[in-house]
Amino acid sequence: MNKGIKTLLFLIIVFIIYFPFFKISKKNVPSKINIIEGRIKQGDILGDILKINGLTENEKQEVIGKLKEIFDPKKSKIDDLWEIHFDLKGNFLKFKYFDKPFNYYIVEKEKETGKYFSYVEEIEKYLKRFQKKGSISSSLYESMINLNINPEIIIQFAEVFESKIDFFTECQKDDKFSLIWESWADKNGSILKDIRVLAGKYESGSIKYYAFYFEKDNLKGYFDENGKGLEGFFLKAPLSYRKITSFFSHSRFHPIYRVYRPHLGIDYSAPTGTPVSAIGNGVIVFSGYLGGYGKCVKIKHPNGYISYYGHLSVIEKGIKRGAKIKKGQVIGYVGMTGVATGPHLDFRIQKNGKFINFLKIKFEPEKNIPRELMDEFEKIKMEYMKFL
Repeated sequence: MNKGIKTLLFLIIVFIIYFPFFKISKKNVPSKINIIEGRIKQGDILGDILKINGLTENEKQEVIGKLKEIFDPKKSKIDDLWEIHFDLKGNFLKFKYFDKPFNYYIVEKEKETGKYFSYVEEIEKYLKRFQKKGSISSSLYESMINLNINPEIIIQFAEVFESKIDFFTECQKDDKFSLIWESWADKNGSILKDIRVLAGKYESGSIKYYAFYFEKDNLKGYFDENGKGLEGFFLKAPLSYRKITSFFSHSRFHPIYRVYRPHLGIDYSAPTGTPVSAIGNGVIVFSGYLGGYGKCVKIKHPNGYISYYGHLSVIEKGIKRGAKIKKGQVIGYVGMTGVATGPHLDFRIQKNGKFINFLKIKFEPEKNIPRELMDEFEKIKMEYMKFL
């Protein structure tokens, strides 16, 4: 047998032996698919999105049914991402819904059986620490936004120091700030979710304010450099306001009734739709329309306090009599319902049935670092101080 024939026979044998593997390999090559994607807009309904983009009524029902096993479609938020996967013949393969910040909720159809199943995929994420320093040019918010600090962290920073400084009225040009915070980021470094401010400093003239986050056992919160708590019993204000247009007074000239009469509260001027927050933990004792107050919410707090929030344009869903409320929880939005000449919040507070001036209340911090944890707190504080 000559050399050429031997070579040919060898190639034939190799082909016969390895041909099944070539077939398997080819079978495992994924076929091309078509992907339609979009984001949730105001008024969108997931079922309608599926129908508009090619699913039959039965497919839509199957997808929504399976999706509900792992995610409530009613919790869809504006700007959430969705994807619908089809094969090249237009057959439905998969629906993916990205509920920020971490999870993909997936409903898939098995090609062989036609059955639907759902599962969750978590985005690969990393805990990252950030730090920034700056000075006030106009407002705290605008100055931090210019440094690419996310609004969530700006709001946290302001809340941390609210027992020390009112950033809406006491913030001055050239004041200095520095902060450290942590966030979840994806593998490309893009922020998925901001977690919390870890430490901060605010300088106004010769005065320096510090804040450090500390957590141990059942104790957690923000404390100053001496371990004293920064979180007061109440928020310093129930909203982000532009100015106070009317202070607590026993004799104020009423702009509508044109007579002098008591105004036992504070009018905070703010645009319609500005969120209004509960100043402290408590229970709703009234939610609805209340004469000249218009749409109003009343909250009973510990130690005999009741807070009033009047002239609201909208009362938040779930804010009903008997509902328990957390400090800082949004209860409604600024408006001008009832007797009002413009959009503002009429805020009042009672102590044991008597209206008092909220701006003159002084509250001790709810908690301080106990002596047995001071050494541990000092270690954390000194580590943060290197970067502030």
